[in-house]
Amino acid sequence: MSSLELVAVTNGKMEERLLIEIIRKVASSLDFIILRETQKSPSEYLSFTKKLLETGVSKEKLYIHGRADIAYMTGIRNLHLPENGLPIQDLKHTFPTLRIGMSVHSLASARYAEKQGADYVMFGHIYQTDSKKGKQPRGLKDLVDITSSLHIPVIAIGGIKPLQAKDLYVKGAHGLAVMSGIFDDNNPLYAVGQYRKEAKLYETKL
Repeated sequence: MSSLELVAVTNGKMEERLLIEIIRKVASSLDFIILRETQKSPSEYLSFTKKLLETGVSKEKLYIHGRADIAYMTGIRNLHLPENGLPIQDLKHTFPTLRIGMSVHSLASARYAEKQGADYVMFGHIYQTDSKKGKQPRGLKDLVDITSSLHIPVIAIGGIKPLQAKDLYVKGAHGLAVMSGIFDDNNPLYAVGQYRKEAKLYETKL
């Protein structure tokens, strides 16, 4: 029996050495980690990723955010794109071995990503979150609209607490993604454990 996938997304705010150490500790308890370090230049991002791999973190656990070239140069076969990123169809043609996911914020965008060949979509924000202050959450109803319309996995993101895993499962989510709930926590490893404990209770439908 498989559980809801648990995904961590870096917040782009942490000191690099500390972030690498945290990822090294929590990676084995996560299904994958999206390295969303958008504040870094391409050369800084490449250097950071190489340092991370040197610590022994598996390439299979990591997703590069928005940079297919860095994925290619580091041998990481996973790429996550923003909603306004490069066309998935073109990237799949150039890098046929890449597994590509995309962040989406509407049913139309989710359907477009699936049509383009996305392997999954990440939809949010589901709940109120400090990273989206002043923006209305999209909520569980919109999540259902997407999970019931797509044939690819849908990962929920945005303000998710461990005990909300059940609600996401019931609404058809394949997994849940967490940013501040892990990387802003005083004990990221413990936080991951709490999310994993709840996620394991629910079997995915895919």
